[in-house]
Formats: sequence, structure tokens, C-alpha cells
Amino acid sequence: MRRLALIILPSLAVFLGIFVGSYPTNPLHLTPGAVTIIREIRLPRTLMGISAGIALSLGGMTLQAVFRNPLVDTYILGVSSGVALGAAIAVAFLPLAGVAPLALLFGLLAVFLAYWMARINGRVSTVSLILAGIIITALFSALLSLLELLLPSESLSALVVWLMGSLSNADWRTVAYSFPGVLTLALLLFLLRWNLNAMSLGDEAELLGLNIHLWRGLFVFISALMTTFVVSFTGIIGWVGLMVPHMARMLVGPEHSKLIPATISIGITVMVLADVVVRLLPGDVPVGIITTLVGVPFFGYLLRKTGGGWS
Repeated sequence: MRRLALIILPSLAVFLGIFVGSYPTNPLHLTPGAVTIIREIRLPRTLMGISAGIALSLGGMTLQAVFRNPLVDTYILGVSSGVALGAAIAVAFLPLAGVAPLALLFGLLAVFLAYWMARINGRVSTVSLILAGIIITALFSALLSLLELLLPSESLSALVVWLMGSLSNADWRTVAYSFPGVLTLALLLFLLRWNLNAMSLGDEAELLGLNIHLWRGLFVFISALMTTFVVSFTGIIGWVGLMVPHMARMLVGPEHSKLIPATISIGITVMVLADVVVRLLPGDVPVGIITTLVGVPFFGYLLRKTGGGWS
């Protein structure tokens, strides 16, 4: 029954993503205008939602396994602050370079700096990596605040809206950049699922012959790259990487051959349905606001349930 639900729910969400919106479309009788809207607006937007759901959810799931803590996701490593700073630099000084390329570059730069800072005597511990992520996040956030003071009001407004996270700017070009990359990295994670199982054991993974520092670095890089493939186009969409993996874990358990498909299924469902809700609201409400409104109470529940530890 659970397997069937994990197939039906994302399929239903994608169906709604294609046919539900402010412009009424009847799937049984599509007018030429409806076909154009679906092809040029809703389909790429839904595909970007699928890409975001997979990337953010699997990114959070991977770090939760590596750090053995269900209360972390990719943004704790500085991804969000790096993406935000890159976008601000593009808006302020390099508009011809485009927001997405610089956001992607700075998102990866933030993770690289955090990992470099955490590497002590050739080893990277979980605590040092998290602390380094906090330091890089604070540094990049301060630089972002400085840039915001320098931006004119029009550019600042555009940047603030972008940082809230939205799928409204999705088109076939952005889908062509993000979707194949996310799917490739998701497949790679599934192929490495047994190593991810071993990493979730903590230091005991060394007894299985794994170089935990090498594999930790690899998994951190994969999760960060997957996340930046999406947020460099959509802006910051928070809480999905925290909520979805824990929901999947409660359904199918911690074994990653089951957990990865369940995380993908729930991630797609949550992200696409959140975007459907946004379309039905008056005004252009960023989808990041919806995920935050859902994620904050869920985080409170999760903190009370787990006490911040791995279960």
C-alpha cells in the first residue's frame, strides 16, 4: 500500500501541476491557448518543481545520513548564503553574466571553503564541518547585507523576491540546465546507497573498510552540487531538505535502497503541490514562503521528537 501511495501521490501532484492554475484548462478538451500555456509555462515550471523536490530532499537526506542527525540539511554548509551572495553580485555588478551562473559558482564556493576550513590534520569531523558551515554562512550573509545597502531600490526589490524562492521564472532553458544534472546525481546516489548506509553508522563504517573522510567529502559535494543546480535558478527554497527525508524515514525506515525512492517521491509531491497552492493564491507569492510556513511547525515537532539526535 505504501509503495502504491509513493507512486500515486507524485503522479497526482504532477497532473495538478500541469492542469491547475489561474487559467482554467480541461485535460479532456484543450484549447490552443491552453496547449500553449501548458507547453510554455506549466510544463517547464512543473519539471523545475520536480527537479527542486528531488535535489533539495536528497541533499538533506544525504547530509542527515553522513552527519547522523535528522536536523541538518544542505543549507547548514553555507549553500544558501553562497547562492544569495552570488545572485547579489550578479544584480549589482555583473548583470550580463546572469544570476544563475554566479549563484551556482558562489554556492559551490561556500561549500568548498567550509570543507577546507573544517579539514584539520587531514581529517574532517562532523562537528568541525558544521561549525565551518556556520562561519561561512555568517561571512557570506554579512557580505550580502553590505551589497544590499549599495543596491538601488529597484534592484534590491528584485533580489529580495528572488531570494524568497520561486518557480515562476522556470523555462525550458533553466530546465535543460538543472533537470539532467539533478537526475544524474540522484542516480549516482542510488548507485552508492550501500556506502551511504555504511556512512550512517558513523565511525563504525571504518570497520567495514571505508575511508569515512573521503566518502564524507564526496557525499557532501554531491548534495551541495545537487542543491545548487536548483537554487541557482529558483532562489532559496527552505525546509524541504529537512522535512521530506524525515517523512520518508518514518514511512520506509533508514535503509537507503528504500529511503532514496521514497524521498524522491515525497519531495516531488511536496514541491509541486506547494507550487500549485502558490498559483491559486492572489499575487505572485514565492513558493519558499509556503514551504517555510509548513516547515517551521514541522521543525518544532521534529526537534521535540528527536531532541536533535539521530533515531
